[in-house]
Amino acid sequence: MLASRRADPAVSVIVSTRNRAHYLPEVLRTLAAQECGAPFEVIVIDNASADDTPALLDEWCRRDSRFRTACELRPGLSRGKNAGINLARSPLLLFTDDDMRVDPHWIESYHNLFSRHESSLLLAGGPIVPIPHDLGKWPEWLDEAALADAGLLHHRDQRELLKFEYVWGGNMAGPKLLFDQLGLWDETAGLLGEQRVTREDSRFYEDTELQDRVRKAGGSTWFCPEAIVYHRLERRSVTPRRISSTAFSRGRSDFWQQGLRTWHEVELVPKRNAFGSLLALAESLAGWSFWLILFRFSRRKGFFERARRAAFVSGRSLDSLRAGRKSMRLFRGAAHVAFPARSLLLQLTPDVG
Repeated sequence: MLASRRADPAVSVIVSTRNRAHYLPEVLRTLAAQECGAPFEVIVIDNASADDTPALLDEWCRRDSRFRTACELRPGLSRGKNAGINLARSPLLLFTDDDMRVDPHWIESYHNLFSRHESSLLLAGGPIVPIPHDLGKWPEWLDEAALADAGLLHHRDQRELLKFEYVWGGNMAGPKLLFDQLGLWDETAGLLGEQRVTREDSRFYEDTELQDRVRKAGGSTWFCPEAIVYHRLERRSVTPRRISSTAFSRGRSDFWQQGLRTWHEVELVPKRNAFGSLLALAESLAGWSFWLILFRFSRRKGFFERARRAAFVSGRSLDSLRAGRKSMRLFRGAAHVAFPARSLLLQLTPDVG
């Protein structure tokens, strides 16, 4: 361990934190416990915190020489990350957030991935798995599959992602040379203090903007399934109603993502059979209603999971009516039924976790 600390780091982990002294010890603990043969350092940037963060970081850095800290007085998540980049001593940079818990092999997984790729224009990201903010268990009604609608990010296989697929900035890695060549994180987007903003000319956040910039320069984004982090979510944000609403929206998005994997352009996604799509929409809305009624009376996990899946299929079936059609008349007609039905079903769905 002493030799590892004296060696020049092969990996620099960068964490930007602001007023999260109550969360910070867990991410620091899991970073300190990394099982990694390569030497690493952890740089924690205090982004103008007003709580006990400075004292906590000073104490932690005195205990473990792999940890360093500095202060960035201008509020902004990207500003904190950029301050960390400027202090980093290693060729490989890893980024995570203060409300995470990282897997014991997180650093090693990224180090192994980048050791097999020589390109400097390469970003990578890994799975983000939601966990309760208090690190306890999810409620009994929530099936593991429903985490897909509670903030789960997982592209499954190790592969290069397509242009419409992204990883998130709370679990991302890239060579320091990439930032030297293309510039740092966009400080005009993302969290600025307590407010999240996007650039005026883009619908993207700072992490997707960076990935688009890399791709435009001829680089790529890879998914590293072994580099897992666990993201703390407030329990009150995970309710049956919110999960169901997200499932419906995700179903709509999933239809286009599946089509784009084959056809690559929205305009090329072929037309679906109108009768089949309308039938699937009617059946899924009916199923959503049926399983929701059973869930309201029993609160059983299996009933809610079937209702959630029906909400997903409802959204997917609705958007299948748009593909390959010059006229939106059929889609609009179905939407006049589907959206009021969705609103009614969501009103009937409990909004307490």
